[in-house]
Order: sequence, then C-alpha cells, then structure tokens
Amino acid sequence: MSRSRLALVVAVCVAVAACQLQSSPVPPNFITTDPAAFTLASVDRYNDPNGGATDSAIVVVKATYTNHEANPEPISPEHFVLLDPNLMTEYYGLSGGGITIPSMPQTRLDPGKSMEISVGFRVPAAMSGARLAYHE
Repeated sequence: MSRSRLALVVAVCVAVAACQLQSSPVPPNFITTDPAAFTLASVDRYNDPNGGATDSAIVVVKATYTNHEANPEPISPEHFVLLDPNLMTEYYGLSGGGITIPSMPQTRLDPGKSMEISVGFRVPAAMSGARLAYHE
C-alpha cells in the first residue's frame, strides 16, 4: 500500500473515531424515579454534539415504564419529562434529531402493562440531577 493511501486510511479511521460520541459518567442518583412506575436500566450523558455557546448536554434514559393507571396511556417522548429541582425547570423528551437521541414511535400502553423506553433530553450542562416522570 502506498504511503498516501495509508495516510488516507489512517485519516478516515481517526475521523470516524472522532465522530463517535462517548458517554460521560453520571454521578449516582443523577436521575431518580418513582420505583412503582420506572425501573432504570441506564443513563448516558453526552456533550452536545452541536457545540456552540449553549453549553448543553444530551441525557438518554433507558428504563422500563409501567402504566399503573386504569386507562391506556399515550406513549411518546414528549410524555416523559425530567424535573430539575435545582434549576426549577422541566425538560421534555425528544425523539430522534441527533446521533445520540433515540427515536421513539408513538403508541398506547394498556393498564398494568410495561414497556421499555429510551428517551433523550436536551438539558443544560450545569444540570446536577433530575427526576424522570410521566406527564400526560
């Protein structure tokens, strides 16, 4: 293999590796839940891939959600919210739109049933913790 071709292969490999976002560690209890409604599987936090002056992050929460209501509930990203008690604000779930934000189809969940969810949230990088909740 020629030197120029080898250099091109190395450059492509480095570029691909740089494009893969790595999750930042989150502190214990970074995301809390009502254990009757949610069982957390994982929480990943990524620096905002768009960069810029917004100083934001993407938080992806994977959990099992159980409908304890008597009626079916609509399930879609915007029905899940992170409640931040320190910054006194709410962040609604997003679907797709970025390489770290998972897509979630809209569906209905029958009473007493559970389903796996994966929801992304755009939050300030300064957020130190929040509570995951269902919001109808």
